[in-house]
Amino acid sequence: MKNLLLPLFLLFAAVALFTEGCYYDNEAELHPEKYLEQSCDTTITMSFANQIKPILDSYCSTGNSSCHNSNSSSNVPLNTYEGVKSQVDNGRLLSSITWDGNASFMPKNSSTKINDCYQARIRIWIESGAPNN
Repeated sequence: MKNLLLPLFLLFAAVALFTEGCYYDNEAELHPEKYLEQSCDTTITMSFANQIKPILDSYCSTGNSSCHNSNSSSNVPLNTYEGVKSQVDNGRLLSSITWDGNASFMPKNSSTKINDCYQARIRIWIESGAPNN
């Protein structure tokens, strides 16, 4: 039995070494939010169609079966410019994504806010009058 322990231990150690040693992940692919700040351009003219709507589509689930579309029970449709503009005008859009306490925190049931880059883009768009462009 003693003669088998050393080879079994060496075999186990070799398997553990090779399976752990070959593992590789690209951090930028695993955690893109860490790298957004490096590529966040807020100097461009913010466009509802090109910058703001994609953010809302991604974070607010404005597709066909989601939280903030025209058919949802939330009464806060964010899938149209008019719906978004009404939330801009009453101050709830920015408040909900910055978690300032004046509106429900969004995204709902999330432990993290929309990232700083996207918050900045939405804020710039709102400060420029929230145009339908």
